[in-house]
Amino acid sequence: MNQTFDIHRFTLMLKLDLAEKGRNMLLLASLLIVAILLMLLPITMSKEWSGFREALHIIALFCVLLFGSTFYTSYAFTQYSSPSTGIAALLVPASKLEKFLSSLLINLVFIIPFLLFFIKLHHVTIDIANAKLPVGGMKYNILPAEVLTYFNYCYFILHSVVFLGSIYFTKASYIKTAVFAFVTVLVVVFSNLGIANLFVGTTGKLVTFPMSSWKIWDSSNMYMIRDGHAKFFHIVHPADAMYAFQAFAALVTLCFWYISYLRLKEKEI
Repeated sequence: MNQTFDIHRFTLMLKLDLAEKGRNMLLLASLLIVAILLMLLPITMSKEWSGFREALHIIALFCVLLFGSTFYTSYAFTQYSSPSTGIAALLVPASKLEKFLSSLLINLVFIIPFLLFFIKLHHVTIDIANAKLPVGGMKYNILPAEVLTYFNYCYFILHSVVFLGSIYFTKASYIKTAVFAFVTVLVVVFSNLGIANLFVGTTGKLVTFPMSSWKIWDSSNMYMIRDGHAKFFHIVHPADAMYAFQAFAALVTLCFWYISYLRLKEKEI
């Protein structure tokens, strides 16, 4: 098969992928969108402040947007998951690059708008809910820009990992990928925290995550912290460091996508 990229074959490859996986992916996408609506809209239906309704936005951020959407990405290379469909996928007269880009494009067409949809709906519903609350009373808080920026790093990196897992593992790909991602996150988080504690020492309390700011209290006594008796320091990264983190997250994502392409080439041989 000619391995040069051809736009006509690529278009046909897109149509084939949509014909084979489109129905399941559409149903899953619809389920995720409905879940987001059910968790974000209740905040607009009451004139009284509710911590539970506010918490629903945070729960949706992690449970639906971050983890739920990865089920969609896990469909990227399902055609290679069984011998019967795998042989048919190998015999498709398209280049390796066309097959890879077809799966990647279909994935990106969902995960990027889905992320933007959540962020926009989050801001709109919070504004509507606050407008209904009494003047001078408690107001709902929009997720801080730092949290959303950090979440964007995790979102695309996690999706690239699941994208790789869908082609790398033949059986139970999502479970194996989830285990790999969970163990990796634990190692990275605790390693980062351990290194940070070397600078702070054992007399203070430190909260930090990889590529995020440091929050430090000068006392490890939780009662003093709650009573406001401890000094608090919030160390943020300079703008250049944030640009470097963004570049690093993009590089990691691209690396996982490239490894996925290499894995596809191995299966095609």
